Amino acid sequence: MSTPRARRTSAPNKVLVTFLLLALSVIGFQAFVGPSVLPIVPADRPHEFANGLGVRLLSIAHTHEDGEHLVTWSVDLHNPGDTDLVLDPTTACRHVMPPEDVGTPGSPMEHTENVVVPAGQVTYWSDSCPSPDSGRWWAYTVRFDDPTEEHRYPPLTLLGRAH
Repeated sequence: MSTPRARRTSAPNKVLVTFLLLALSVIGFQAFVGPSVLPIVPADRPHEFANGLGVRLLSIAHTHEDGEHLVTWSVDLHNPGDTDLVLDPTTACRHVMPPEDVGTPGSPMEHTENVVVPAGQVTYWSDSCPSPDSGRWWAYTVRFDDPTEEHRYPPLTLLGRAH
């Protein structure tokens, strides 16, 4: 008589379940983005807005600067258009597992400097937020406002793990 063997969960199933849990967690804190559509992008995929502006995550890194632990997000912004884009970023970082705000709870960070993406070029941009330790799953939400109001960009949430 044979004994039943325990079923093992395969690695692809674990990745799928983890991504679904992260996506559901991000959807849970839409207070930052309001009722608009929320693009959720895994760390290994680029995103393109309707006007062609492309956002690609380059890295998520846990760093230690001036005695403070930070998680730093670095992205490329690609402007395929024929006019320069001036963007006013607002960002928020959140631990996904367990869900919690970092920095000032519940309030997005507005940046004092605009990001200029020249026509037909790529611009590098990075942002940091407080981090207690590395190896945690993060949701980084960025909203680019166009001061001229010519273009509208919904908030974009990038999911990834800081190492």
